[in-house]
Amino acid sequence: MSLRPLVLAALLATGAAPPPISVSGGWTRPALPGMTAAGYLVIVNRGSRPDRLVAASSPVAASVSLHESRMVGSVMTMRSVASLTIPPRGRVTLAPGGLHLMLEGLRRPLRAGERVPLSLRFAGVGSSQVGLSVGAGPPPMAGMKM
Repeated sequence: MSLRPLVLAALLATGAAPPPISVSGGWTRPALPGMTAAGYLVIVNRGSRPDRLVAASSPVAASVSLHESRMVGSVMTMRSVASLTIPPRGRVTLAPGGLHLMLEGLRRPLRAGERVPLSLRFAGVGSSQVGLSVGAGPPPMAGMKM
């Protein structure tokens, strides 16, 4: 069970506003130690100001960096991205074939069915602890019948 709904309910009960940045739908594929894995998720900014994802880390990887894949002519290329702006009242989706997190130098296997801890650092709101579900593809969206 996720604690996020309980935390939001507690914030609302005390009159405190929920944090402007939320992260959901995190996933990655199974991988072996020493390899690299890609992480995907959705970042939503409910605030009135932009924020930036400036860093990420995970205890399962030597490093985590932000990358973008894109077609240049007929060739798929990948480049490192220093930060990622999340516009006010906007959303950014990290997905295959586009923006993604690279978990490099895996320290242990990523096995289907487990959850990988991930820390995201934003310039404005600070750090957020999230998880990536390990599976063959994205987890089903809440409320969708698969």
